[in-house]
Amino acid sequence: MMPAQMLLAGALLAISAAASPALADGSAAGALTFRHLEFEQPRDPLLSSNPVFGDVHHTPADQLAPAAAAIRAAVPAGTPRAMAEAALVRAGARCSALDAGTETCSYHDLETVDEFSDDVVWKVGLGFDGDRVDAVSVDRAWQRH
Repeated sequence: MMPAQMLLAGALLAISAAASPALADGSAAGALTFRHLEFEQPRDPLLSSNPVFGDVHHTPADQLAPAAAAIRAAVPAGTPRAMAEAALVRAGARCSALDAGTETCSYHDLETVDEFSDDVVWKVGLGFDGDRVDAVSVDRAWQRH
């Protein structure tokens, strides 16, 4: 590219970034995404490279609190079921009803930390009173390989 073309391309990028609140992954700025919540989590502690198969670790509640608050803000009590599901699906989760009064929405991720691979699973439990959210639980579990 010629210098003038590079300047023009840079200016167009700056204008489009200012005009659009979308992030690089296509989500709106400020929108709930599990990818962002995962990025904000403290690094999981290093464990033996060969833990017992099936050894699942849960993120402590104090470390999970900011993410849980963000999820509860996106899906507050009183939210209609369809809107709650839609918000969590947009954030990257898959939802499935357990029965008429409960549903679980899960987000799976695979991370590499040094020479390790971590399977990470977020689970958001939704409780309903009729067709409205009345309870939200959040859990994050990971398993190192």
